[in-house]
Amino acid sequence: MPRVTLDKTAPVFSLPDFKGQPVSLSDFKGKFNVLLVFNRGFT
Repeated sequence: MPRVTLDKTAPVFSLPDFKGQPVSLSDFKGKFNVLLVFNRGFT
């Protein structure tokens, strides 16, 4: 995956939410703030 740079449009992607339903970043288009949390898990 290419490195993301500051002040650029985020790449298009979707991931499953905690219920397993797909959520796309474009679902939040027009919102002021979006917080993404990527948990690595605990091993």
